[in-house]
Amino acid sequence: MAQSRSRLDFILRLTDYFNGHWEDPSWGRLPGTQVLVALAVNELSARITDAAARAQIQTAARAVVSKNAGGIVGR
Repeated sequence: MAQSRSRLDFILRLTDYFNGHWEDPSWGRLPGTQVLVALAVNELSARITDAAARAQIQTAARAVVSKNAGGIVGR
């Protein structure tokens, strides 16, 4: 139960961050915001019951995080 609550809190914090930012047409294109979007997608995908689909989504989301994390660190 505690893990579910912490996941919900994580998603709510991301949602709070998106509010007021995502309306910008250029938002989501920088490495930092790409990581935020991919983390949210990865977390939400945990609720998909089809294991194969869930694995594909999580693999793609993790690839986005991995690719863009270097852009954040390199700044």
